[in-house]
Amino acid sequence: MQDLFVFIVNARIGEKRIAELTQAIQYTFGTNGYKIFQTEYSGHAKDLAIQFVNEGVQNIVAVGGDGTVNEVIQVLAKKDITLGIIPTGSGNGLARHCKIPLKMNEAVALLKTGKPALIDLGKINDVYFISNAGVGFDAVVCNTIKQTKSRGLKMYIRKVIQHYFPYKVDTYTIHIDGKEFKQKAFFMNVANGKEFGYGFEIAPNATLQDGLLDMIIVKSINPINGFKFVIDGWRKKLTTNKNCIYQRGKKIRIEGEQLIYFQADGDAHDCNTICEIEVHENALQIIVPSSSNSL
Repeated sequence: MQDLFVFIVNARIGEKRIAELTQAIQYTFGTNGYKIFQTEYSGHAKDLAIQFVNEGVQNIVAVGGDGTVNEVIQVLAKKDITLGIIPTGSGNGLARHCKIPLKMNEAVALLKTGKPALIDLGKINDVYFISNAGVGFDAVVCNTIKQTKSRGLKMYIRKVIQHYFPYKVDTYTIHIDGKEFKQKAFFMNVANGKEFGYGFEIAPNATLQDGLLDMIIVKSINPINGFKFVIDGWRKKLTTNKNCIYQRGKKIRIEGEQLIYFQADGDAHDCNTICEIEVHENALQIIVPSSSNSL
């Protein structure tokens, strides 16, 4: 099964896009060398990945958004298996960072023309992440999104507005590579990659291959500095934003009285006032464009 490509498809992308995917796969692969499986329930992508790893499959392709990719990497982390990505989500932060095409036929073709590259993974408590993990307001928003069926930028903005006013800012105790400090923050994000999604770069200096995590602490958000925060993120200039604190490190510990959720690649998880975060170097092999020199 060395040359077999197994596609794990998030069925929520819809029948039209699945038909488009099937056509693109047939055009690139012909009639052999691949199998396509659709998810049937939440968490099924992870279960399918476990099954295929146990069967000896060496090439697994995640078709969906960052959440689908995140499910699959929980299984592929630190294994000698190659991950391909066909980005069909709304944010597609990882694909944008790695220059994986957002057009489906081009992303499928990349599986044949691209090259494998080793990248770092982050881990928050017991959950791996590729792009970023966070606590505070963005984790609260992600938790509410988890309970809805809709997705997309408009829905995300709607949830942000809905939860902004009742949200209470917490003061956190933060440890970065042994150094401790306290900071009041609206939210904090620990990034392995640059992208937050939708082209917004939460950590413009981050790379997937430096053995470090980039931490951004957003002290407060109001209508004035919030607008500048968004603009700076899209202009790749958040490192100069006066309302943000940047730190870098390998191991990060965050403690907060209101810390009951964290998000990893946009999916919310429960926690109990503490998050332990660390980088795992060269933990995942991913297919990227052959022209990529660094990630």
